Amino acid sequence: MKLGLFPAALTLLACSHAPPAPQPVPARGPSRDSLLASDVERTATVRARGAVAGSVEWLRSDVVYLRAGAPALRGIDAARALIADTVDVPPTVAWQPLGGDLSADRRAGYTFGVAARTLGNDSVSVERYIAFWKRDGGGAPWRIAAYVEVASPFRTNAVTDASAALPQSFTTSPRDPTTRTHGLLALMGADSAFSDLADRIGVGTAFANTVAPEGAVFAGTELVVGPKAVRDFYASRDAAMGLAWHPIYADIAASSDLGFTIGQYISTGRGPTGAASQTFGKYMTVWQRQPDGSWKFVVDGGNPNPPPRAELRR
Repeated sequence: MKLGLFPAALTLLACSHAPPAPQPVPARGPSRDSLLASDVERTATVRARGAVAGSVEWLRSDVVYLRAGAPALRGIDAARALIADTVDVPPTVAWQPLGGDLSADRRAGYTFGVAARTLGNDSVSVERYIAFWKRDGGGAPWRIAAYVEVASPFRTNAVTDASAALPQSFTTSPRDPTTRTHGLLALMGADSAFSDLADRIGVGTAFANTVAPEGAVFAGTELVVGPKAVRDFYASRDAAMGLAWHPIYADIAASSDLGFTIGQYISTGRGPTGAASQTFGKYMTVWQRQPDGSWKFVVDGGNPNPPPRAELRR
C-alpha cells in the first residue's frame, strides 16, 4: 500500500484530536491519481447537486453501505435512504483521502480518509470513512462498491430496509467463474483465520501480525499505521478487552490481489463501574495479497449496531 497524508487532511485530523504519524510520500501514477481525484471530487458534486443526489452519484447500483445504527445494506436505493436520513437539514460534506491503492489490473481500488460535515447549525463534524471502488472497462468512471462510515455517530432513526440487509452467512454463486470463487473463499478464509488468531493469541498481537507493513486501523478517533504502532496501541488498552468477529460478505478485484470483507463483531470490555459491557457492530476490512502470496489487511474500520433483541439471541 502506498500511503500519504495530504496537508488538508492534517488539518482535519488535528481537529479530531488524532495526531497523525509521519508518512512516506505517496507514489504517483495516472490510475492512482484518478482514483484519489474521484474521491476528492465528491465534495464538488455534493455542492453542485445537494447532499443526497451528489453522494449517490458516486455509488454503484450494488453498493454495500455501512452506517451506525443500521445493518449492512446492499443496493443504491437503501444507501440513498440512509444518506437522506443523515440530518434534518442537508449537510455540506468535504472528503479528504489520507491514502489508498489500486489492484494490479487498475480496475479496483480503495481510499480512506476524513470527511468534514458542516451541519445546518454551522457546526462541523469530522468523520472517517473507507471506500472500495471499481470501474468497468472502456474508460468508465470510478464508482464506490462498498463504503463504511467509520465510528460514525449512532443514529437511532437510521433507515433499516430489512430486504436490503446482507445475509448473515456467506454463499458463492454457482455462476461465478472458478477463479473469482476461489478468490472470495480465500478472502473469507483470511478474515476467519484472523478472528481465530485474535482468540488464540490476543487482539493486539493478531492485529499486528495481520496488518500490512503500511496498513492502517481506524481505532476510535485514531488512525494507527503499521504493525508496531498497532501492537503498541492495543497494548495500551484494557488487557481484558475481547473482540470476536466473523465475515458475512466479500468481494475481490478481477486480478485477485485486492478485495474486502464485511462482517459482524462483538467487543467486550468494562464500563465506568467496572461491569462487563458489550458493543455490537459491523466492519469493513480491505485486504491486499502480499508478495509471498499471503493476505494482509491494508485498512480496517467499522461502526456500532444496536444490541440484538433478546428473541434473536436465543
